[in-house]
Amino acid sequence: MSLPTIVLVPGAWHSPVHYTPLIDQLKTAHYDLVTDRLPSVGSTTPKEQSVANDASHIRKTLLGPLLDAGKDIILLMHSYGGCPGADAAKGLSKSERTASGQKGGIVGLVFICAFVAAEGDSLLSKLPGNVYDSWVINDTERGQLTVENPKEVFYNGVDEKLAEKAIADLLPQAEPALSSPSGPPAWPDAVYNGKRAYIQAEQDHSIPFVAQDAMVTYSGVEWDVKKLNSSHSPFMCHTKEVAEFIVEKARAYAY
Repeated sequence: MSLPTIVLVPGAWHSPVHYTPLIDQLKTAHYDLVTDRLPSVGSTTPKEQSVANDASHIRKTLLGPLLDAGKDIILLMHSYGGCPGADAAKGLSKSERTASGQKGGIVGLVFICAFVAAEGDSLLSKLPGNVYDSWVINDTERGQLTVENPKEVFYNGVDEKLAEKAIADLLPQAEPALSSPSGPPAWPDAVYNGKRAYIQAEQDHSIPFVAQDAMVTYSGVEWDVKKLNSSHSPFMCHTKEVAEFIVEKARAYAY
């Protein structure tokens, strides 16, 4: 049986280049990986963006061609990517597709310090007081968000040179994508029992560990959890451990 393809959904402000260390590790382990920048990141029309638009892009551009080819998929989501990623995955599990006579499908979900959103939740709605953190710079006229001191917010504990490059590669985030409601997510579905995982970052200055732990604990479903003494970017500072965990779960979930 062939290995599942990994589909990586980046977080807000981020693009595939930020995940290069992890992508390289997974390719070394012989996994094919597909990813793309979300439409809400670096958008020239930020006020027209939304979770639904990002989810549609993931479904049509990343998942669709693989499903058409009958591929098994591990869906890997970072940060905000958990909102549109889980939305896009709805109804596309291998179990559901097999039941309808279709080949391929999503065999497992892996969240990397990502939002676990219920239907109707936005990222903003999950923040205390429905207010953006103090490090978020909100340009309401343009409908864009940027980040103050991204080294401290995203890359604490990351090698200085790697962090500098990552900061230079950050792009403005369309605000409406973070304040618009998520559609029905796939993660609560029983077809993913024993096939959903969460990598928690204990030194995360973006989504604090306590928030990550609460989302998992009160989700109402079981998760395979990996805790790392990491920033919001464990794929940069704990690349080997993250890759090994993903490979371990890919093997378990696909067979």
